[in-house]
Amino acid sequence: MKARFLIPALLLASGCVAEPQAIDTNEAAADPNVQQIEEAYMAYVQAYIDNDFEGIASQFQVPVMRRSSSSNGVTPTRIAATVDELIESYKSDKANIQEGYEYSTIDRLDVHKIASNVYYTDVDFTRYNGQDEIIFEGRSLYYWGNDDGSWKMFAMGPATRGEG
Repeated sequence: MKARFLIPALLLASGCVAEPQAIDTNEAAADPNVQQIEEAYMAYVQAYIDNDFEGIASQFQVPVMRRSSSSNGVTPTRIAATVDELIESYKSDKANIQEGYEYSTIDRLDVHKIASNVYYTDVDFTRYNGQDEIIFEGRSLYYWGNDDGSWKMFAMGPATRGEG
């Protein structure tokens, strides 16, 4: 567990992002973990859109390290040690999201294998208001582990869109 936390912790703390190493299309198709992670990520996105904070939390294992983008840059690393702390953190984030936020779309979702039970997703997303106007475009990295038979996120942070 410590080794799994070390790489993302260092990347998140420094604001650095590893250069993505894409899984070959044939390799990804043969790796059932890729589809499972994609499905778990899309469940997270739908829960996020729906303000289903328990649903959001169900896609994570705690403790969780999170960084996010804000109008003032990147927020400090936040650690949620419990599910309740994670839920409160997401409630705060959603209360302070871009004005008029209605939904998000996923523009790109790439899954990368780091080790046998550690992957990360590199995601470009767009947020829209109720008039279907773009209010934010972003990119985030989500780190996944599978300690209990299902893929759960344990760290996430922003990245610069268009790089990598």
